[in-house]
Amino acid sequence: MRWLMWLCLALLPALAQGEGRYLLGRILALDPARGLAQVEVEGGRQEALLPTGGGGFRPGERVVLYREGGRLYITEPDRMPWLLSLLGLFALLAALLGRGKGVRGLLGTFLSLLVVVYFVVPRVAAGGNPLLYAFLGSLGVLFLTLYLVHGVNRKTTAALLGTLLSVAFVLGLSVLFVGAMGFTGMASEEAMLLGQWGGVDLVSLFLAGVVVGALGALTDVTVTQAAVVQALAHANPRLGLWELYRRGMEVGYDHIGSLVNTLVLAYAAGSLPLFLLLTRDPTPLRFLLNTEPFAAEVAAMVLGSLGLLLAVPLTTLVAAWAFRGGKGGPPEHGHAH
Repeated sequence: MRWLMWLCLALLPALAQGEGRYLLGRILALDPARGLAQVEVEGGRQEALLPTGGGGFRPGERVVLYREGGRLYITEPDRMPWLLSLLGLFALLAALLGRGKGVRGLLGTFLSLLVVVYFVVPRVAAGGNPLLYAFLGSLGVLFLTLYLVHGVNRKTTAALLGTLLSVAFVLGLSVLFVGAMGFTGMASEEAMLLGQWGGVDLVSLFLAGVVVGALGALTDVTVTQAAVVQALAHANPRLGLWELYRRGMEVGYDHIGSLVNTLVLAYAAGSLPLFLLLTRDPTPLRFLLNTEPFAAEVAAMVLGSLGLLLAVPLTTLVAAWAFRGGKGGPPEHGHAH
C-alpha cells in the first residue's frame, strides 16, 4: 500500500499535465535499424520512434503512444485488455466461490479504492497531512468493508474494535521508532520525486504507509478470531469472559504461529530489487542495513507484524466481552477455524 500511495501521488500531476498527449495505436511494421515503427493511429498510418533497445515490440501489437512536438513515441504495450481480463477472472471466481460474501467483498474492495483515490490521494497531494488523511481513509475503508461483507453485528464490531486498537498500537510505535531512527521519508525513488516537488510531509507519508499496509492482514485475523469466540460462546453459553478468552486464544496461538510471517513476506516480496543490492554493494552489511532504504523496509515489516501479533489477543478479549454468556446468537455458518 505504501508504494501504491507514493505512485499515485507521483503520477497524479503528470497524468493531469499529459492529458490528451497519450494515444492508442497498433504497430504495422518495424524498422529496428532506424529505431522507427509504422503505426496505425487515429485512422491513419504514421511513423513513431521506438524506445532505446527496441522494447521487444512486434507487428500487430497494440501500443501506447506519446505525442510531443509533432513526433510520436512508442512508450509501452497496451496492457489494459489483459489487466481487465485478469480482474474479470478474479471477480468471477470470487462471486462463484464466495457467493454473496464474495460479491460484497468485491464491492467493498471497489469502494475502498475509491476512498484512497478520491479522498486520501487528492488531499495529500494538495498538502494535507498524509498520516491524518490515511488514518481517516482507513477508518472509512474499515467501516465499508467489514460491515458490508460481514453485516452489522457483534462479531463485526468486535473485529473492527480489535483492528482499530491494533492500528493505534502500530501508529504509536511507528511514531516513536521513526523519530528515534531519524527517518527523512526519502527511502524510495517515488519519495525522492515528491521531495523535489515539495508540499508533502514525507515522514508522515511513510508512517501512513506502515499503518495502511497492515490493515488487510489485520482485518483477516480479527474477523476470524471474533468468529471463533462467537462459535465458542454459542456452543457453551455458560462460558464467562476469561474462559472465553482463554479458549479463544488456544486458536489464537495457531493464528499467531501461521500468520506471524505474513507481512514480512509481503513487504519482502515488494522489496526484492532493494534486497538484491545487498549482493552488489561493496558497503559492509552492517552499514548497508543502516541506510534509510533498508532500515525503513525492516521497520515497516516489524511494525506491521507487531500489529498483527497484538490483534489476536485484543480482538479475542473484545469478542469475549461481546459474546460472554451466549450473547449475540449463533454464527451465520458455524464458523470454526
